[in-house]
Amino acid sequence: MLRTWHLCLLLLITTGLFAQPIDDEYFYGFKAGANYYSIDGIATTIIPPVFAAETYTVETAPRIGFVGGVYFYHRFPRSRTAIQPEVLFAMQGSDFNYTDINDLDYTISFNYQYVNLGVLLKVYPFAGFHFHAGPQVGFNVANTNINYRSNMPDLGPDLQIQQSLREVLKGETDINVNLGLGYDFDFGLCIEARYSLGMKDVIETLANGFNFIENSNKTQGYQVTVGWIIPFEPY
Repeated sequence: MLRTWHLCLLLLITTGLFAQPIDDEYFYGFKAGANYYSIDGIATTIIPPVFAAETYTVETAPRIGFVGGVYFYHRFPRSRTAIQPEVLFAMQGSDFNYTDINDLDYTISFNYQYVNLGVLLKVYPFAGFHFHAGPQVGFNVANTNINYRSNMPDLGPDLQIQQSLREVLKGETDINVNLGLGYDFDFGLCIEARYSLGMKDVIETLANGFNFIENSNKTQGYQVTVGWIIPFEPY
């Protein structure tokens, strides 16, 4: 039994020593996974301060969405660092839930979709394990994708209110800083997890009759992806 454990440990160590793309070569890859994102400050934007706080309750819930795209990779020669530019399609947003003392319940879902352009600096302390960090710019390609539903449509048709919300709350470009970690296996599989912190307002509040106000609405969230890396073949 002891010899079996020694053999397994040796195999793991041997695998780990080679569990990374070769340095000074170029690779491209594909990745897909899930986002878990939220948007801050929605309550302040939507609810006027004239309403007493004890008359209502609100909750901003993160949304789970798909993320996927392509990336490029280069490991610097004789170095523990690499660079990874990437282009990702991502579904990000939040659900804003409201309930008041008059039994009105409604949910506003911000179902934004982004094309994210980012670049990561990856540092490998050992084998294929790495830390990574870098900036990202997200272009909102569905900046009016807001859904509204309530339990009292007689107060105003949900579709009519939804259209009005889409006209006054516009999704904006997002800028993030990504921090994360991952592991690159020698056979091409790459697993990464990251935290993303928004640096700017992502909702523009236009002139409206709802008494909505302009406010700082920043994103934050988590992302887990699985990718496959492929070397560029010389001609």
